[in-house]
Amino acid sequence: MSKFISIILVTFTLFSFNTFASLIGDEVFLTCMQSSGSDHELCEDNGAFPSIVSAGIEYPDYFGFENSLSINVNADSIDVTFENGPYCGWFTCDGQGFLEFWLTDLDWVSMPSGFITGINVVTNMTGVQTGFNDHSVHFALPETTVNSNMFLHIDILTDHSDVPEPSTFAIFVLALIGLASRRSLGSSLK
Repeated sequence: MSKFISIILVTFTLFSFNTFASLIGDEVFLTCMQSSGSDHELCEDNGAFPSIVSAGIEYPDYFGFENSLSINVNADSIDVTFENGPYCGWFTCDGQGFLEFWLTDLDWVSMPSGFITGINVVTNMTGVQTGFNDHSVHFALPETTVNSNMFLHIDILTDHSDVPEPSTFAIFVLALIGLASRRSLGSSLK
């Protein structure tokens, strides 16, 4: 019976932790594109810029200009902040076009088969465009005047259907109890 209790405790310990899908530790890639003007060395020339998601800011001062734009990838969200404003857009200030960023290869470290099912966007900017697919999120910032009070926050909603549901765990525990009680009942009849 002590073996049975040990098995139950070990099984409970392994399955009882609340699994949490996280981007922390994942390598992600950021690509910049502008919709107006010709390619620029601070945007398109960076290519797919890699970073490992950690507690710090993954893309601080992206353009290398007085912390004008920083992009932070969190465990399940993205934050875009602007400092030292106001300044006039990034490449133009005529309200024409967008500066678009793609964060790609978003794979959840603890549950790699997960995929993005939606995003929730919170911002105080007007004209921001956002989108997503299974493993990427993109956002486009309008080429207008920017100040340091502006922000963009994107919560990433995911599906991790490979995680066993609590009912699966309950059935597994009941099966173990049944096997153990049958074994102990069988040994007491001998």
